[in-house]
Amino acid sequence: MGDAETRVVERFNDAWHRGDLTTVAACLAEDVIYRPSAWDGPARTLRGRDAVCRAFADQLGGGPTLGAVRSAGDRVLCEWSWPQADDGTVLRGLDLYLVRDGLIAAMDVFSKITTDG
Repeated sequence: MGDAETRVVERFNDAWHRGDLTTVAACLAEDVIYRPSAWDGPARTLRGRDAVCRAFADQLGGGPTLGAVRSAGDRVLCEWSWPQADDGTVLRGLDLYLVRDGLIAAMDVFSKITTDG
């Protein structure tokens, strides 16, 4: 395990940056679970490809700088960071994926704001 799991996440990330919702959707299991990072209160868990794609539709294209995609069995991790803000802070995080049968079955987003240094 590992190579196929990494490839589906890399394909997902590439499609995200290109704004290709069709390919993003093709990387997701029908019963995918998405747990976004909380910004201003509890984050709402989304369930199912259609609900997740509706949430993603206005977010696609561009995004943070991505780190390497790493896998351990059916779990895949991708670190990311946004450029430094005017106040010197950097939003950093990671996406943790569960891959099942060659598709993303779950995606959890974790993030924090740090100061550079």
